[in-house]
Amino acid sequence: MLTLSSFARRFALNLWPWYLVGTIFLAATNLITLEIPQLAKRIVNGLNDVSSSQDQLIQFAVAIVLLGGLQILARSLSRILIFWPGRKLEATSKSALFGKAMTLPQLFLERFGMGDLISRLSNDLSQVRVFFAFAVLQILNLAFLSVFTIFKMLGAHIQLTLMCLIPIALMLVITQFIMPRLARYSRENQEAIGSLTNRVTEAFTNVHVIQSNGAEQTFQDRVDEENEKVYATNMNVVTFRTLFFPLLTSLTGVSQMMVIAYGGLQVFQGEITVGDLLAFNIYLAYLAFPLTSLGIVLSIYQRSKTAIERLSPIDEEPSESAGEAQSTHDESILLRIQDLSYRYPRQEGNERAVLEDINLEVRDGEKIGICGSVGSGKSTLFNLITRIYDPPPGTIFWKGRDVVGISPRDLRQDIAYALQSAQLFSASISENLKFGIAKAPDQNELQRAAQAAQIYEDITEFDRAWETQIGEKGVRLSGGQKQRLALARLFLRNPPLLLLDDVLSAVDNHTEAQLISYLDRQKQSMIISSHRTSVLRSCDRVLLLDRGRIIDQGDFDFLAAKHPHIKEDTHES
Repeated sequence: MLTLSSFARRFALNLWPWYLVGTIFLAATNLITLEIPQLAKRIVNGLNDVSSSQDQLIQFAVAIVLLGGLQILARSLSRILIFWPGRKLEATSKSALFGKAMTLPQLFLERFGMGDLISRLSNDLSQVRVFFAFAVLQILNLAFLSVFTIFKMLGAHIQLTLMCLIPIALMLVITQFIMPRLARYSRENQEAIGSLTNRVTEAFTNVHVIQSNGAEQTFQDRVDEENEKVYATNMNVVTFRTLFFPLLTSLTGVSQMMVIAYGGLQVFQGEITVGDLLAFNIYLAYLAFPLTSLGIVLSIYQRSKTAIERLSPIDEEPSESAGEAQSTHDESILLRIQDLSYRYPRQEGNERAVLEDINLEVRDGEKIGICGSVGSGKSTLFNLITRIYDPPPGTIFWKGRDVVGISPRDLRQDIAYALQSAQLFSASISENLKFGIAKAPDQNELQRAAQAAQIYEDITEFDRAWETQIGEKGVRLSGGQKQRLALARLFLRNPPLLLLDDVLSAVDNHTEAQLISYLDRQKQSMIISSHRTSVLRSCDRVLLLDRGRIIDQGDFDFLAAKHPHIKEDTHES
């Protein structure tokens, strides 16, 4: 499990020179700071000593000013040198964990909402950065100042030192009882922030659906509900800190009162001088500052610890990879599906599998159609072929090799998958076409792919042509333009097998005919899921899928005559 210590070994260990030099400057800051009370003591005692000259007092005052300047310089350098690696660590860990998240199985990512994942990889990692920057600085400062100050205090007066440390020891005991409650409140708050981010992301992603259905107020109410949870959990943290942290601070005040009372008595009795008491009080004030910040450090620690716990599932989940698998040693068949049955892991206990006893062979250049009602398992089958979902071993073979034994990256280089809802990015048309292609295509290749996908004329009509920005998820394009642009990207890749999941649903009749004609001329193998009869008629054979089973296969007209209910699931162009 990911912990703060393992996180530090992984991301902060190579930053140790920065921390080391920063620590040296921080130690110097504290040593300089502790010399100032001694000079103040000499000035006060000198004012009461007729033998002291004015020049000596001026020298002490100038020395205090110079030490103050050195203190500012050393403190500034210590902060820069310790805060910088915190920022570097944040950037490095965000890059590493985002890269890891991109390799995780789809089923794992579906356990989290998009907004929750964003919150974990941004807000939670920022909390960790605060710990490795500000909290580390405060912890080191507390350690140095406590050790150096207590050493100076013991040298000045042992009894006074022991007396003022009693409330401070009590403070440390109280923090042991505070920590568990603070941890729970911090966890609840960060989970609430993740839920709110998830809800807001969902709203902006589907804003057109919300507006078209007049559901703005409904969604506003949902966001308000999540926002109230964030507010309530924030108030729990703030209230807890407001009640308990002042208690910790007040204990240092008790120490100061004890020092003044007992130390004042010692002055009257002539045991110590006024300068000694002043120096001792300054030392105690120095000690009080880091101790009062202990509450803030504890809060940061709990938030960062909770953040690490929330990041741990992403870090621990195994990436998609090639496993041990068998081979059929039969490469004459491009794709073989053998006795495939599948149910989603989260649906264990359901009576029916999503897919059951699927058998299929696809040879080089063959075009297979799939027809079936919504929910019959067509998209799940495509997800298993491309290992978006991992199939059971020994059920799907690519060129004679079990796909479980092929890395998802290599497999998806050979098998291209286009969804009905075209997946586009907020970038230019040319950038969208080049996405995922190892060798960047030249302009002629882009043009040929666009012409094949019947999108070239649309592109040339845009003001900026290929450099036109299409907006988030291609919001500036029509549904048909999105599908054709996604097809053009697929044609550029030119893989051995195309999986087309109802990708012509939004194009007009003329464009569909042109695309079917182009697909007919290609030598690639294809599996096409569609509800359009013209598309299915163009296939070499069609599989009829019903409730996860292949109940029949043949050419489309044969199936339509034998199974009249097909007309309910298909339509003419």
